[in-house]
Amino acid sequence: MSLAAAAPATESRSASRWPAHRQRAFIFWAALVALLLSFCTVSIMTLVELRNDTWQRAANSARSLALAQSLEISRRFQIYDSVLRSIAQAAGDDAFTQIDWISQQAVLFDGALVDSALADIIVADATGRVRWSRRGGVGAETNISDTPYFQAQRAAIRNGLLISRPLVLHGRAPDMVVAISRGLETRDGSFDGLVTALVRLDLFEHIMSGATLGPNDVVNLVSEDGIFLARSPSLPGIVGRDVSSVPDASLFLSAPPEGFTSRSQFDHIQRIFSAVHLRDMPLLLSVGLSEDDIFASWNRRAQTIGLVLCLLAGMTLFLAFQIRREFRRRIETENTLRSSEEQYRLLADHSTDLIIRLDAEMNRRYVSPAALRFLGYEPDEMLDQNARTLIHSDDWPIVLRIADNARQAVGGTEDCYRLRRRDGSYIWVEGRYSYVPSDGGFIAVLRDITKRRMVEAKLAAAHAELTALVNTDPLTGLSNRRHFDEMLLDLAAKGDGAPVSLLMMDIDRFKLFNDTYGHPEGDRCLRAVAGAMRTAMESENAVPARIGGEEMALILPGRTLAQAQIVAERIRATVEALAIPHAGNETNGAIVTLSIGCAERPCQADVLEPLIGEADQMLYEAKRTGRNRVASRLILRKAQPLPAAPTDYPQREAVERFRVLKLANGREELDTLAKHVADLLKMPVGFISLYDRNEVELVGRHNITLATSSKDASFCRYAVQAQEPMVVADLSIDPRFAQNPFVTCDRGARFYAAAPMIDPRSGEAIGAVSVCHHQPYYLFGAEERAILSAFARMAMQGMD
Repeated sequence: MSLAAAAPATESRSASRWPAHRQRAFIFWAALVALLLSFCTVSIMTLVELRNDTWQRAANSARSLALAQSLEISRRFQIYDSVLRSIAQAAGDDAFTQIDWISQQAVLFDGALVDSALADIIVADATGRVRWSRRGGVGAETNISDTPYFQAQRAAIRNGLLISRPLVLHGRAPDMVVAISRGLETRDGSFDGLVTALVRLDLFEHIMSGATLGPNDVVNLVSEDGIFLARSPSLPGIVGRDVSSVPDASLFLSAPPEGFTSRSQFDHIQRIFSAVHLRDMPLLLSVGLSEDDIFASWNRRAQTIGLVLCLLAGMTLFLAFQIRREFRRRIETENTLRSSEEQYRLLADHSTDLIIRLDAEMNRRYVSPAALRFLGYEPDEMLDQNARTLIHSDDWPIVLRIADNARQAVGGTEDCYRLRRRDGSYIWVEGRYSYVPSDGGFIAVLRDITKRRMVEAKLAAAHAELTALVNTDPLTGLSNRRHFDEMLLDLAAKGDGAPVSLLMMDIDRFKLFNDTYGHPEGDRCLRAVAGAMRTAMESENAVPARIGGEEMALILPGRTLAQAQIVAERIRATVEALAIPHAGNETNGAIVTLSIGCAERPCQADVLEPLIGEADQMLYEAKRTGRNRVASRLILRKAQPLPAAPTDYPQREAVERFRVLKLANGREELDTLAKHVADLLKMPVGFISLYDRNEVELVGRHNITLATSSKDASFCRYAVQAQEPMVVADLSIDPRFAQNPFVTCDRGARFYAAAPMIDPRSGEAIGAVSVCHHQPYYLFGAEERAILSAFARMAMQGMD
């Protein structure tokens, strides 16, 4: 075989070695380029066709307009020609020569056409002397023999109607006219003169200006020898100009019917022209339409089509690149998948986790070798069986939920459940399910977590024990203050509006108990009281707590105030029934007793402060009014008003001595004291009241104008009669004061606290140091009561 013969075979083998993906890429890009070229070709051909159509329509429009204009101008020339014929006929009549000149003038012109465009009509003899003129005033010296139109008629009499070049009227500035003339003949046919009509050229401009044209369009009237007669729009200096030698003049003079394109020598505008010959006239009329105006719409359309074509081409290229990239990705993905499948098989066969392939009916289609170690089954033994066969019956709903979450692509696609081993025991597994959309099945990856669950159970037990230790008071076994606060916060966070009641309890005179019997007995007393609380509770969700010292509390979710009072009374009675000796509590039978305050509020975000504040206020009220009792709004509503204390002699004497010692020099000192106590306790109103025989007098005032009030309406009478400090967190909900005029008025008092002023000599209460606020206030505690009592003692200084 020769070298030349071997070369093609070598090239063929080289081509066959061209990779398949390169062949596909070449075919793809070749098809894309062919598609884009076809788009461009079709678009260009369409635009060319549209341009040709636009040009042809413009040429047709120009020709139609030129024909219409030429007909109008021809009609006018025919009218003038008929006038000339009638005058020529009259002048050649034998009878015409027999009359005088004036009559001849009348015969010739009296019946002639009246037209402003006719500058004059003249009749001249063979020598050129003007014999008659419609304007009159013909002199013997008037001769037109030297005019081109006279000489043309004399030289070629048989030419009939002749049209001259533009002329300027004698003595009439730039008034341009054209002479239309007909020759006169003698009987033997020789030249005998002419009759001429001088027609103003602005007549033709007026006719041509009536055409509907664009701003750059033009209408021209030109003689056949290339002389401009008129133009619309007019152009200075163009009338009378010879344009037979300019470029494209032959096109204008030949007037091709299909139209032509030419650029004007005067304004340099490219136009589409159509020219027509006037009938029986040596004139041509041409109409030129500006190409810029004609093709403006075509240009916009061409630009739009070009832009759209570019966008389409760009989008096509963009999509092509995206498709090619996706092709490459698919090829890479297929290669990766093949590799991944091999790796997956390798990992599945050697993984410590159990991998199971499930179909849409949860039947096993693949089980990894780890099944033998997990469950004691060979993988083949588990195939084509439903997954439910080995899952604990209680845990099957968990598996269904995991599968449903995986199918819907939401969270929760893993959880823990139990599987049965071959020996019947159960192990805990953590299962993660992945949905396979192609067949609706799942891939489950199971991990043995039995040991972890055992550790978690131990940790949970330890955590529960630790939580109990953290939340429990070690002495009484009740919840501690931390757990108490957490429970109240949880109830407030629920915000469901359900009622929640709170009992605040205090062992009466417990400090004396500790001082008398010692702290070990005090601890035993606290444990006994806590046990009584648990015995008297009726609700499982009630939370008993020791919140500090001898103070205890009970949270009653879902209980109304009336129900809480029953529980409180049962607790009080149970503690009283213990009959624990307490020598310091003689007024209550010398045994351990409880004072309990009750409050209720609906569960909502701002429940804590008013609930604890009211319960604490009611507890204080129970202790203030004798201890070993339950106090609440409902109980206070049923309580009878305190009887008015008799104004006996010792009290009257103490009141009078106070007046003498404290009020003799004015009230400035007491006003200052009232201001100090209000400022120290951050209250807007402070006052010192004197409990007199018939009324209550305010002898020291700060931010209050009231001077006296009746004893029945006074707040301080409860503090004076009980000789104990008094606190009312919200006067509007306290049944003793809710209808008090000082509460129901505009900006009435809502909070009140008072400490009685005790006379050091007689021990009688003669008044009180008080503070008020226009808003409820629940944070007035033991420290604030002590401050108020200290100011009450200061007010009585000097009375001993």
